Amino acid sequence: MMNLTIQTYPKNTASKLNYDVLIETEPDGTVKATLLGLPDYQCFGENQEEALYNLIKLFEQRNPKIFTLEETYPPKIESPLMEAAEMFNSEGNAWDVLEALTGTVEAPSDWSIQHNHYLYGMP
Repeated sequence: MMNLTIQTYPKNTASKLNYDVLIETEPDGTVKATLLGLPDYQCFGENQEEALYNLIKLFEQRNPKIFTLEETYPPKIESPLMEAAEMFNSEGNAWDVLEALTGTVEAPSDWSIQHNHYLYGMP
């Protein structure tokens, strides 16, 4: 399962963003300035400076908010049985699987003699 979280930054730590601006001269002689990647942000002017000034004013008026979406995944939890199954699939040897599943159990030193007492509470 995938989770998306929104990363927000305080104004004083926001990362610096750069915008590319396309400048075009129209057939009527006016100049059009367009933010590349944001085609809704375009303005006209009598010259390049005026078109850029109008574009900056438009950007400030709209006051867009910029967020970063971060994709996170829950940690993958491996079980010993899955590891053993993978080992069996890769090596195909049942003895290796059994060896991978063996281990020790914390128990009293007299476990083998007194197992009825520890398991069933009987002498």
